Amino acid sequence: MKNVSLLAFFLLCGALTVFARDTLPTPEILGKESIFTAQRLGAYDTIVVRAFSTDGAELANLDDEEKKIVEEIKPTIVKNLKESLVKNLKKEGKFRNVLAKGEPKGKAVIVEGKFTRFNGGIGAAKFFPGWMAPKSGKTNISVTGRLVDAKTGKELATFSDTRSGGEGGGLGRIRGVMPVQATDEGEEIANFIRKLY
Repeated sequence: MKNVSLLAFFLLCGALTVFARDTLPTPEILGKESIFTAQRLGAYDTIVVRAFSTDGAELANLDDEEKKIVEEIKPTIVKNLKESLVKNLKKEGKFRNVLAKGEPKGKAVIVEGKFTRFNGGIGAAKFFPGWMAPKSGKTNISVTGRLVDAKTGKELATFSDTRSGGEGGGLGRIRGVMPVQATDEGEEIANFIRKLY
């Protein structure tokens, strides 16, 4: 019986190893990553970056005044993430075309996503977000997204991440911090994409 269990274990490990080779490795840049392709993104000449949606995003640990501020700065947060992502992809120079608008032409991949949470933080972490508070206690933003083959609609990769940081902290923290976090998130998503190129 022990030998049968051991054999089954080794067969399962072998099957998982074969399966793992069927896709690119996860870059381990963002909080959660899933890769569904074995083909590197170098096969694409164009990447199109769509604005991330804020529809349905959770507003957590925010009082009424802070909720109003988040609603006011949502367009800036969306713009910062998109511009940062485009800028960093262009800086890398991997794709021949990096588009912030328009319809994809040629062999293209689309980056799209949404903001899932705007978290005001808890207690002292609201005002000192760079200190050693847990991520859940800090002021932060969370996103999910995916890379899609423009021609086939096939999902190539998905990701989710939470970005926190202390820039722009203090009493104007939400107005200062969340837009900076969105800029940083755009850079990290670009790093994720670069690792798949």
